Amino acid sequence: MNSSENSPSEQDFIGQTALDQMVGSDRCQMLKAAIPYLPPSGRRFVSLYTKVQELANTVELFSPSNQSMEMCAASVPNTDTLSMLQDIRRFCYGESRKKLDEMVNMMAVVQMLQMLRQ
Repeated sequence: MNSSENSPSEQDFIGQTALDQMVGSDRCQMLKAAIPYLPPSGRRFVSLYTKVQELANTVELFSPSNQSMEMCAASVPNTDTLSMLQDIRRFCYGESRKKLDEMVNMMAVVQMLQMLRQ
């Protein structure tokens, strides 16, 4: 298995999920982007720092005082399973993306069969 199968290519840019957008910050994203350029000890410290910041933001986001307002703003309206899978697909690559594609294709076939029956 080569590394191109396990990592996103330039064409398959993986954006941030809604949760990442809610708990992350521009500062953390810039720090994460700088990690490969730091010495090993700096990489470890900055990686841990950004993850701890995101964890603290996640705890705050889901605290009882913020839960109703924050989650309403970020919630996705009810959608069908196919739409959900297509949205999730944007955030994966490699074998996971292949499996999702198989599921989407299988669901499309089932939908076509249901249409033919009607």
